[in-house]
Amino acid sequence: MKMSPTEHLAPAAFAWGTKAGTLLALRDRLRHGSLPPCWSVTVQQWRADPAAVLAEVSRRWSGQAIAVRSSAQFEDSERRSAAGAYLSRLQVNASHEAEVRQAAQDVANAMPGLPGDEILFQTMVAPVSACGVVMTFDMANGAPYYVISYDDESGRTDQVTAGRGLHKTVLVYRAAPNSLLKSARIRAIVALARELEALTRCQTLDIEFALDAQGVIHLLQVRRIAAARNWHPVTERRVARQLEQAERFVRERSLPRSGVLGHRTLLAMMPDWNPAEIIGITPRPLAASLYRDLITAASWRQARASMGYRDVAGEELMVLLNHHPYIDVRNSFNSFVPAAVPDALGAAVVDAWIDRLDAHPEYHDKVEFEIVPTCLDFAFEQHWQQRYPGLLQPDALRIWRDALGALTQACLRPAADRPYARSLQAIDALDRLSRQPAHDAATLDALTGMLDLCRRLGAVPFAVIARHAFVAEALLRSAVERGALTSERLALWRTSVPTVTGDLLQQYREVCQGLRPRADFLQVYGHLRPGTYEITSERYDQRADLFQDDEVVPAVPAPVAHFALAPHESRALDTLLREARLDGVDAGALLDFARRAVQGREHAKFVYSRQLSNFLQALAAWGERAGLHREDLSFLPWPLLRDAGVQPVMDDPDRYFLDEANRERQRFEAAHAFRLSHIIRDERDIQVATLNRSEPNFFGRGAITAPVICINGNTPASTPLAGLAVCIESADPGFDWIFSRGPAALVTQFGGANSHMAVRCAELALPAAIGCGEPLFRRLVAARAVTLSCDERWIRPAQE
Repeated sequence: MKMSPTEHLAPAAFAWGTKAGTLLALRDRLRHGSLPPCWSVTVQQWRADPAAVLAEVSRRWSGQAIAVRSSAQFEDSERRSAAGAYLSRLQVNASHEAEVRQAAQDVANAMPGLPGDEILFQTMVAPVSACGVVMTFDMANGAPYYVISYDDESGRTDQVTAGRGLHKTVLVYRAAPNSLLKSARIRAIVALARELEALTRCQTLDIEFALDAQGVIHLLQVRRIAAARNWHPVTERRVARQLEQAERFVRERSLPRSGVLGHRTLLAMMPDWNPAEIIGITPRPLAASLYRDLITAASWRQARASMGYRDVAGEELMVLLNHHPYIDVRNSFNSFVPAAVPDALGAAVVDAWIDRLDAHPEYHDKVEFEIVPTCLDFAFEQHWQQRYPGLLQPDALRIWRDALGALTQACLRPAADRPYARSLQAIDALDRLSRQPAHDAATLDALTGMLDLCRRLGAVPFAVIARHAFVAEALLRSAVERGALTSERLALWRTSVPTVTGDLLQQYREVCQGLRPRADFLQVYGHLRPGTYEITSERYDQRADLFQDDEVVPAVPAPVAHFALAPHESRALDTLLREARLDGVDAGALLDFARRAVQGREHAKFVYSRQLSNFLQALAAWGERAGLHREDLSFLPWPLLRDAGVQPVMDDPDRYFLDEANRERQRFEAAHAFRLSHIIRDERDIQVATLNRSEPNFFGRGAITAPVICINGNTPASTPLAGLAVCIESADPGFDWIFSRGPAALVTQFGGANSHMAVRCAELALPAAIGCGEPLFRRLVAARAVTLSCDERWIRPAQE
């Protein structure tokens, strides 16, 4: 009968002892790994006769490097783990008596001094090709995954356990068949873990390992996971059921779909409208449903179709897998195909785009710049030949290029009847309406009207304007790539484009200096909140800690008063425009277009977020009258509330909604045990999940080293940030207050090359690494300080 994670056989089944005793008990029984030679003495023996111990160490390991580790009597037990609490000394030269003596003495002094405390001497594995830790269950909640974290770059054996080094994380569902383990390295690690479970008759293990240059896996130590007693007993069964449903969903989602180009799809958290950055990787039901209603149900494709891209009618952009949001990459890529391109040609290209993202998952947050050409930029031909050689015949490629060129030309020369101009008009209308008090938003029906207004006059126009900004960004980046501009000149141009953020920072400083009334500031910016779609997040006008009069507020970087192209830059850009056959546009007009697009996007985003924030405020007021706290509302999907406006709850509405909120809350909390890859290629990624490393997007100039501070939506605005590297998992306009605090740098886990924070940092010339990915972000947050080199495009903990 299968054991549950917390069921163990009688202690006699395996003789758990100290770290040294456990390894010795396994020495002659291990088949799927090797145990480095080891020997131990008690602390009492060491102190009684250190010379004899040193002589024995020299006899056993003369000329070799050894590890000297603690093996305390109560270091690891079924109910208590002291992993990392004591001391280890690595790379000790066994032939150097003074070095061994000092290491042994340090290790002995670090232990409590109980009679059973031991010093463990162990051969160092060398050379090391990979080292790491495997937990046989998720430590946080007991989810049934082998959680494998390993470092295959440093050549050291302590990087993962010490929280240092560039390490990778793979989660393998415990019941996953070996056929799904494509990596020989992962197969070896899982085989070792499964054998140790069988030998120790314990399923909850914490295992440290190292692989040598020949691929042999060495067991360094193994202990029981003491936290297992805190896990919910049904977690394993629940996850098993959910994985089965997720596999079925992914398999069916990737089947051919009528009206959609491409033979398969990928699901990813960060392409396109990037839900991981905007609503998070596990958003609450209200936030997720609002994002769907406003953006990913239809607005995304309606905006692009109006600009001349393919209309993916009836398709949604985002799916939710057990509260985890994913972009359907096939649908996204379809919406970037010019409408004039024939279906057969479009299908071949969409498949090629999907294959490239599959091969390069590090581009999942920058698909418009590394995978999909969404406009005819100045490097189109070079990129196409590099990325998709032989994909299209010359005639077919000409059709594609001409269609993309016509779309780009329409963006660059926006007439009054073009989508861009109409979108600006819609945003201006919403700007006026959103400034008016929502006196009539007392009912669910009225709230539905507010959200409809937000969608029609906000979301769709914002999507159109934002797409023009992407086109501008692609053109300017390719101008740098072709040598018409330098990266330094482009960075200078960015600082010359004033946006709403610069105004916010200047006015904030004036308030803190007593030069502007707080009420004036809050009237304009009071709607902003960290977490644009999250009702539990406080608006600026609800935060008592927003202003600190006695604090010295850092000066706002002065924008470049005027940016003028040098004659040779103008000539180079004009040449590129003629080469691309983008008629009627010269270098000056190109920069004017880019400036209007960037400013228009930031203004549209600001107005859209105001209407949405007002909606959330009105919904909270309705909830208060109905006996529902904001916390309760955050667990209620918007369709449930909306439908109650036309199909009212007839019996005790407050109890009905509270019961629904509690059910959703339980589902939401259970979803955290459900671990998935950030990119899902097919059903095999459901059982073997890789936490993909991302290539950060760097902004700013030079290099900085700064202490780290990690903040979130609940962090007080009074928190000192001056001179610090601010780390945020995902950030939206509501976090703009941080720029008033003089941070030295910004680091985010999620975020694309053209995301909100990317634009902010480029505008302010603030050093930043946007979209670092989970493994690197966690390592940076755990560090005391980080070093960021914008010019050399790297970031790492300062101590490395």
